[in-house]
Amino acid sequence: MNKEDIHLGDSLECKVKEDMEKPFTGTVQKMYENSALLDITDYAAADKQNVAELNFKIVINFKAIRKNFGGGHADPEPTAEEAEN
Repeated sequence: MNKEDIHLGDSLECKVKEDMEKPFTGTVQKMYENSALLDITDYAAADKQNVAELNFKIVINFKAIRKNFGGGHADPEPTAEEAEN
């Protein structure tokens, strides 16, 4: 998937062989050049131990994204300080 198609807060379905046995769903918390930091929100019972070891967070390459459910926003909401400037 392309970086331009992913936004903060989006819910993504991903599959990574290194850390998780089954596909999982996560919410985008931070974007990087070729990857994103996700909060893991839904996962298979077989991955319960893996998710706990990852503290419910994972960095995934955009290539590992299977589906974008949306729900995020393209630009973060400006803080009160930014809005004043």
